[in-house]
Amino acid sequence: MFRARRFVLLVPALAILSLGGGCGGGKDQVSADELVQKADQACQEEQSRFREIQGTPPANASEAADQTKALVQAAQDASSAMDDLEPPDDLQTPYDAYLEAREQAIDLMKKGQDAAEDQDSRAYGAAQGAVTKSAPHRKKLADSLGFTVCSRNAGAA
Repeated sequence: MFRARRFVLLVPALAILSLGGGCGGGKDQVSADELVQKADQACQEEQSRFREIQGTPPANASEAADQTKALVQAAQDASSAMDDLEPPDDLQTPYDAYLEAREQAIDLMKKGQDAAEDQDSRAYGAAQGAVTKSAPHRKKLADSLGFTVCSRNAGAA
């Protein structure tokens, strides 16, 4: 049987993610300072959306699935915005690693969404745990790039 309280636990875990998204067009070549500014801006927007989405804890599996879907979309939007940035050559490898870590977290969030839709509290909890467990790695990558907002665990991927 599905337990709504497990979904309440996922909300803070998802807040750790700070992920991102973007759309079409060429990449925007940026300096190191611009990379930090623009990535942190995307993370700020993502974290704001996460706080708004998570403002009311889900009462049941259906609401948790809907909420997780909205969180996934917010994370994908931020990742897309970041993916549109072309960092300086010396930051390309760590930046790619950060974006990959975000994508992995998004994939875990999607697994949580699927589990919620299936009312599978065990799978939901496992996805939540995996997102939480991987958060320190994403934070370390964000820190290595000089990101300040993206390295916070304030309600975003």
